[in-house]
Formats: sequence, C-alpha cells, structure tokens
Amino acid sequence: MPAADPPAAADAAFDEGAPAHAPPSRPRPPPPPRPLSLASALPFWFYLAAAVSLVALLLPRISPASSSPAPLPPLLRGHLASGSVLKLDPAPGLFAVTSRPGGGGGGGGSPAPRVLILPGLAAGTFSFRRVLSSLSSRGVLAAALDLPGQGLSPAPPAAPAPARTSVLREIMDRGVFHAFEHLVQTGEVPYQEEPAAPPGPSPHAPAEAAAAVARAVEALGVAPVHLVLHDSALAAGAAFALANPGAVRSVTLVDATASLPAFPAAVFDVPVLGRLVVRVPALFRGLVLLCCARGLGAEEAEAHRAAMRGEGRTHGVIEAWKAMNHSFQLGEWRGSSDEVRRLPMMVLWSGSWSDMWIDEGKKVAAALPDAKFVYHSGGRWPQEDASEEISGLIAEFVTSSEETS
Repeated sequence: MPAADPPAAADAAFDEGAPAHAPPSRPRPPPPPRPLSLASALPFWFYLAAAVSLVALLLPRISPASSSPAPLPPLLRGHLASGSVLKLDPAPGLFAVTSRPGGGGGGGGSPAPRVLILPGLAAGTFSFRRVLSSLSSRGVLAAALDLPGQGLSPAPPAAPAPARTSVLREIMDRGVFHAFEHLVQTGEVPYQEEPAAPPGPSPHAPAEAAAAVARAVEALGVAPVHLVLHDSALAAGAAFALANPGAVRSVTLVDATASLPAFPAAVFDVPVLGRLVVRVPALFRGLVLLCCARGLGAEEAEAHRAAMRGEGRTHGVIEAWKAMNHSFQLGEWRGSSDEVRRLPMMVLWSGSWSDMWIDEGKKVAAALPDAKFVYHSGGRWPQEDASEEISGLIAEFVTSSEETS
C-alpha cells in the first residue's frame, strides 16, 4: 500500500509557486460595508414612483369623466323616492324617510309607537331600509334621519370667509410714505391684516347635529320618540336626549360608540387611496365587508358606494369623523339628569364580530348596569346582515316601554 503524501508535499502540489519556507498566509478581513448609495436605492424609488404613476394613469380609466352623472342604482333610487330632504331653518337640511304601519296605529286603536333612528358614520338611512319596513309591519311608525352632511343629507353651507383688508389697495389709496409716517408716530407697522376670527362650531359636532335633529323631529311631528342610536351617532343622540327630555321615551344603542366608528373614514383622507376606494366597486365592498358587515351583497354595496360618490359626501364623512367627541362618557351622560336616568335603555351588541368588540360591549354594559343588554348575530352594521333580528328586538322593547309608561 503506497504511503500517503505528507501535508507539506500536498500543499506544495497545489501551490508550486510559493516559496519553500513561506510563512502561513493570514485570512483577509471582510471588506467594510459599503454605504447605501443612490444607485443601490434606485430600484426601490423607481418601483414606488412607477406604482404611483400607474395608479394616477388608471384613475381616469376607472371612472372616466362625463358631463352627465352616472345613473343611480335601483336600490338607492327607490330609497330616495321614499324620503325627502327637510328644509330646516337654520340650515342644514336633513334627509328623512318614514315608514308607517299599514293599520295606522297599534293594537286596540292606540297610537303606534314612534321610533327615530340615527345611523352611524357612512351607514346612512339607506342601510336601515329593511329595518324601517320590518318595524312598520310590526305596527311601529319608524323614521330615520341622516345627520348633517352624511348619507343623503345635503352638505352644510360653508362658513363665509372673513373679510380682509387689501394691503395693495390701501397703499394705492394712502401712498407709500403713509407707512413711514405711521411708523414714526405710533411705532406700529401699518398695512397689517387683522387676524381672522376663530371658526364657529362645526355643523358635524354632536351638539350642532343634535340641534338639527331637534328641528327635524319638530318638522316631522313624531315626538315623543323611541330613539335608536347606531355606531357613531351615540354622542349626537345623547345630546338630543339631554336637551329635549320630553321628546324621548326610550333609548336603544345598536353597536353604538362615540369614538370607534365601524367605517374607517381615515381612508378618505389619503388622496390616492380615498379616490380608489370610492371609484373601484370591489375595493369599496371589500372595505365594508372587512370593517362593517360581513353579509353585504354586491348590489347593496354598489348602492352605498353610489351614495358616497355624491357631491361633498366623502368630505362630510371626514369632517364628521374629525368632529367626534372622544371625551364622551356614557356613564356620566346616564347620570347627567333625572330625566335621562329614568329613560328605559337597551343595548344591542354584536356577539360574533371580534373579541375586542365583545370587550367593548362589556364596557358599555358596565357603564349602563340598568340597561337591557342583548347580543345579536350580525356585524357592526347589523341593519344590513341581521335586519329582522334587530327590528324584532326593537319592536318588542318599545312596545313594552309603551305599556310600562
């Protein structure tokens, strides 16, 4: 068996040009990291700019400009025909829809219980169309109002711009040297514009919306009412009940919250994303299914999207979202007056939406220990995916409240 080559000989076989007694070579240190250069970062910015440019190019193709507005979906057209915009003084007007019982009243000739529904952010009276019909079939007079600038209500009038003095006109009238003389005599710099007056309260704020609801209730002639507050309408409805105790007989909360609306209005505040959501039917429906109601059909989603595409609609949703009262405390409102404290209350809450939402419902139950608390099978817009269940619970509650009173 041949003898194995010694290690030195093997190394020499692979490195014949090396000196016979050369010291062993040291391993080279790794090269230092190169700083990020514009060339290395170019692909990321290139792809980002390409994506934004592609979206900008596709937007006109998604919704081509047209001199005539697109026809309304049949569902929304029928809902518009069933209601009307109340001309209120002062403005803004509110869209109202009323569904009356077929018999004209309750059992035994007694007047029908009257229910007033205030929908939450971006839901609108359209989302309660089946609840209204179901309530009237159960002998309840049901009405719903779109809050200022939301749903099908017209946008509130814009606040007038403050009058400002034209600096150029004043210089032309008084001359350039007037400024120097004024500075020497008074020590003040002339031609300064007066600071603008602070803006008035937003028409979307809960107190202003409650005042508009009070005017609408008077115009409809439906007081006293059993108030149904959905989602973000809680603060406005609570303010209405507190300011008009004689006009409210009971309060029902339907997944109601003062600061956690189901619809993510923040997407409309993102320029490109907001336009895409409103213009692409699949994106809009996916957003509603993800955040509001899992059982919304394509036809219903298209009607909601068409209502949202009206003039100033998305702006109204953003302004209402920004004007929400995040400091509202349900327990404090419940104890704010004897009239409010004596109001019968019921809470309808989704028991299948998410664990976090169920925990939020437990907080509401803790703040209203004397209220009737019922879990329903729908989502955060149960008027869309559990309308019969919701209307049955409301009809039963208001009927028993009428009998008790």
